[in-house]
Amino acid sequence: MRQAHTSVEDVPSIASGRGDIRSRTDEAHQLLKWKILTMEIPPGTWLNERHLVESTGFTRAPIHQALHRLESDALVEIRPRKGAQVRIWTPQDIAHLMEARIPLELTVVSLACERAKQSELDALTAELAKGPQLLADMDREGLVRLDHTFHQSLAEFARNPVLGELIENVHHRSMLLWAVPLSGYQEYESVMAQHQEILGAITKRDPALATSAMKRHLSSFVSPDHRTTL
Repeated sequence: MRQAHTSVEDVPSIASGRGDIRSRTDEAHQLLKWKILTMEIPPGTWLNERHLVESTGFTRAPIHQALHRLESDALVEIRPRKGAQVRIWTPQDIAHLMEARIPLELTVVSLACERAKQSELDALTAELAKGPQLLADMDREGLVRLDHTFHQSLAEFARNPVLGELIENVHHRSMLLWAVPLSGYQEYESVMAQHQEILGAITKRDPALATSAMKRHLSSFVSPDHRTTL
């Protein structure tokens, strides 16, 4: 499985402005967030501000503020007199997350059936076509990014900014669940097939079919016998 180290230039949706403390904090937050989400910094890791300053090139102030933002994202826990630790997810945490995520995602695909442009659906179809090669390479980070692109695109198709913000928040938390060991190639392949099924239903403008496909996709994760990415 290919390993990659994230740089500022690699991070999606990173703030483009540089020079003031707010933009530097935005960049530090996005960089550290993506490192956590892609497991470059795994759960349980203690985050030392001095080490982060040295390893990222940011100064102390934006790193300090970025850690507090990560705490608000529920990705880091700041413990008095101990420091910041990347959150370790319990089975109950996962159950609560999915309980919140499923109804949001069902609403998203229902609205996407009504509001998605054909050009957008074609573009997402082209993105999903990259999946087989990523799978052949067992490129974990590439698969994480593709999963993020898929679900974020659906949220954009819904054209509801409030719903989009909520989905982005719960999906970022869900991405940590890629840490759960997978049984192998077939499990990743199953996820890609589920994505194709959901997109196909949206392309047919069939909300009942789309919501049913999305519910199966997400419910398969919470099954005790099935541990896979979302």
